[in-house]
Amino acid sequence: MTVRRFLAGVFLVGLAAPTLAAAPRDIRSPKTDAPPAPPPGMGTRVFARADALGPLAQTPPSPLPSGGAASDPGPTAGSLAEIALRARAEFDAHRAGKIDRSHYTAEMNGVITDARLVHAASELQSLGMVKNFVQVRRITHAGSSIYVFRIECDNAPVVEETIAWDAAGKIDYLSFGPAR
Repeated sequence: MTVRRFLAGVFLVGLAAPTLAAAPRDIRSPKTDAPPAPPPGMGTRVFARADALGPLAQTPPSPLPSGGAASDPGPTAGSLAEIALRARAEFDAHRAGKIDRSHYTAEMNGVITDARLVHAASELQSLGMVKNFVQVRRITHAGSSIYVFRIECDNAPVVEETIAWDAAGKIDYLSFGPAR
């Protein structure tokens, strides 16, 4: 189930990534205005919570004028290192089959059943010792950051961990799947 969810997310991100990477442009007609942003705490779910800022965000995102470029340089090197450590700790916890459920949102706790955790632990343990754990992508959309880490182990296949945190610092999305 986790792999299917991850692959569906990868497919959606694959479709959205070229669009997100395109040069900013105003596609609205001059007669229409964008709908107002949802109030804090509410948002839509695309790949992770759209209203999540993440616990390590330096400054909250500000609304940009149409066609404006983002001036936020993103996380600092120190915060990226902390994000990588937290992601690796969650990988190790899932691999051991012992997670701290207080690190997860209520929705994620509902998704990660004991049976799924045992299954994931078995599959992750079969990979062998970790040889390399590196961040390969950061996907940002509407104030949310989703981090993708490539994990190379003694045994094939290479795996990717995709993880996102909500504004309270709890894991709002986590999946493991084959590297693309």
